[in-house]
Amino acid sequence: MLYNIARLFGACLLCAYTCANLRAQDCHLALRGHIIDADTKEPLAYASIIIKDARKGTTSDENGYFSIPNLCESTPYTVDLSHVECAHSTQIVKLTENQEVNFQLKHNAALHEVIVSEKAVALQSTQAENVVAHADLEASKGVNLGETLKKLPGVSILSTGATISKPVIQGLHSNRIAIINNGVALEGQQWGSEHAPEIDPFTADKISVVKGAAGVRYGVGAIGGAVVLEPAVLREKTGVGGWLALGGFSNGYGGVASGSVDWHLPGRSLTFRLQGTAKRSGNLKAPDYWLGNTGVSELNGSFRAGWKSAHWQHEIGVTAFDQKLGILRASHIGNLTDLLRAIDSPVPLNNPDSFSYKINRPFQSAQHFVLKYKAEFRISEKWKFSSQYSGQFNNRREYDVVRQSSSAAIENKPQLSFRLWTNTLDLALEHFPIHHWQGGVGVQAIQQYNLVGRGGLIPDYESYGGSVWAMERWRRYPLPLEFEAGVRYDYRQTHAVTSGTLHNIDTLVHYGNASGTLGAIYHISKNITASLNSGYAWRPPNINELFARGVHHGAGTYEEGNRNLRPEQAWNTNLNLQFEAPQWQNLSGQITVYRNYIRDFIYLDPQKTFVLTSRGAFPAYFYKQSNAVLKGLDGSFSLDLIDHLSFEGRISLLRAFRLADGDSTETSSQKAHDWLPLMPSDRYQYGLKWTFGGKNHDLKAAESGKENSFIRLSAGTTLRQTRIPADGLLKDAPSTYTTFSFDAGHTFMLHGKQLEVGLNIQNLTNVRYREYLNFFRYYTDEPGFSAAVRAKLIFG
Repeated sequence: MLYNIARLFGACLLCAYTCANLRAQDCHLALRGHIIDADTKEPLAYASIIIKDARKGTTSDENGYFSIPNLCESTPYTVDLSHVECAHSTQIVKLTENQEVNFQLKHNAALHEVIVSEKAVALQSTQAENVVAHADLEASKGVNLGETLKKLPGVSILSTGATISKPVIQGLHSNRIAIINNGVALEGQQWGSEHAPEIDPFTADKISVVKGAAGVRYGVGAIGGAVVLEPAVLREKTGVGGWLALGGFSNGYGGVASGSVDWHLPGRSLTFRLQGTAKRSGNLKAPDYWLGNTGVSELNGSFRAGWKSAHWQHEIGVTAFDQKLGILRASHIGNLTDLLRAIDSPVPLNNPDSFSYKINRPFQSAQHFVLKYKAEFRISEKWKFSSQYSGQFNNRREYDVVRQSSSAAIENKPQLSFRLWTNTLDLALEHFPIHHWQGGVGVQAIQQYNLVGRGGLIPDYESYGGSVWAMERWRRYPLPLEFEAGVRYDYRQTHAVTSGTLHNIDTLVHYGNASGTLGAIYHISKNITASLNSGYAWRPPNINELFARGVHHGAGTYEEGNRNLRPEQAWNTNLNLQFEAPQWQNLSGQITVYRNYIRDFIYLDPQKTFVLTSRGAFPAYFYKQSNAVLKGLDGSFSLDLIDHLSFEGRISLLRAFRLADGDSTETSSQKAHDWLPLMPSDRYQYGLKWTFGGKNHDLKAAESGKENSFIRLSAGTTLRQTRIPADGLLKDAPSTYTTFSFDAGHTFMLHGKQLEVGLNIQNLTNVRYREYLNFFRYYTDEPGFSAAVRAKLIFG
């Protein structure tokens, strides 16, 4: 009895305490406010008001008024206020009753710089996206774009020897990946899969990879995704600043120097940037021998200027890229007997096994020039209009080995020559949030002219095209859901013409189709975000896929096109999960699963035959087409083991196979074994990272580049590719291999200037291995041990 009375008395006390606490903590108050310009006293429409403490927010109406309900009494709240034309402001408010507070924001036209001018279609991609960590970006500058990206999950590289590489995103590469540099799509990938992108990584302050069909945002060249390179914003304050970077590489005895100077004129909005890079290296070395004729010479430069007025913002830029790449001498063989011997040999034949800086035949010479002008006009607080013109010129020449009896005139001329002129005009009308919708519409016109001066691998052609697109994003803070939808229509017309002893071409081809995307982001909690994107994209067959016939010297292969190829049509769906769990040893990571069904997939099919030409014997590759499925999983995570020490891991799995004609299902067991050629093997990366000067950083912090000092020991395991076409290969796929790498970086102040130094070691144990996605794996091993040191001084 006494026990029951005690329980009843305790329940009454608990109820009384709860009721008293609820009365003391009244959370039914509302903050009402009015936002005006501090100078003109005019109301500010569509200003953003966020109370992070309460996870609430809203925007002001047309007259500058707003209301945020369900706030607690006597609780101090930090109110963040922002407006596109005003300085950011914070104010602490403590409510004792429903009340109205007047807020004043100071007008600041300089804040136009916060508008991300190069991403005019969407605020944030609903597709899976990875950003190259600051340390990895700095460590790989001076190498090439492919090496910069290959540490990301789902990204590998397709190589032609040790000097040419390009990114592969979830099994797709070349004309299926858009490379966007400073808002301009690179057009130098029109001649084949072995041409490296003409990119100087030193110009990029941020590199991100968008995975999956991105045709709405970037056009027909983005059926598999995009690589987006963004330069640092131009200097905003008066004065001079910049940086100087130096690097050295033990393998190839190479060096690189790059620098940038920014100058903002006093009393004016005009600001300049001048940047340049010079690079030189000699023959690279495999673990047991030198790789003859693998030197690189590079000289690049760029200029940017920007200025603005009350409603206008302008930017002009010029970029020049000049590169000379040596091609492994052992890959060019004079007859069929020697070719078979070279493939069977464990070491390269006809290989100058010595170091030299000299670049002899065979080699590639590439020049790339870009002119860009962009103007933005702010129509009102809710609307802006932008226009951009870009002109590109790509000049690529390929020099084959010539007979000793050839004349001096022949020795100085290339065997293949490509020149491509591209003019592009983009117009866009965009709006800022209107009833929780933000987006825009736009049009694009493109013209290309390609001239093949020598070689005749592909015909001359002239192409015209046009596009129209629309995309909208819905978001209503603090609701956890946001979604986007977009549609685009592209048309391309190409006239190809050539004549020769092998074939005559005078053909007009034209293609047109629509692309579409639907995506959503759901914030499950503060630390967990899920995104789902499904998109349809298409790609017309490229000129080399239609009409190529002959030896492609850079790849050391004989290629033959197919005039009956149809456009590719891809339906890509990816589900992405990002998470952080501070309570579980600061666990953070990202997992992406995807499925990409491509109707009429075009691929370069390796033949078990050789073609003997006047220039030698070469493996044969023919362009074919079939329905295909590419599906897989990408993942990355970081986990604290002890204070300052974390474990990092990444995984990339891909299954890519052909389907029977007219069938888009996977019910037949034999279809899963009809694998596509030249697809990445399963890959695992794992390692330990020790950070100094604070707590361990999660993946997002690492990507932001905020870590001061670190040491990282990593390993990468690539499994043997067993999923190969039923017809097999000229040589068995390489064995499983594991390589180790070491990275270290430190940032400190030197006489008031910031100095970043670093050490990067690749193939730490000097292991001997071959990569399945290297066209030259038939002849040689990959490069061995390489140590690189770097230093970057930031001033001003």
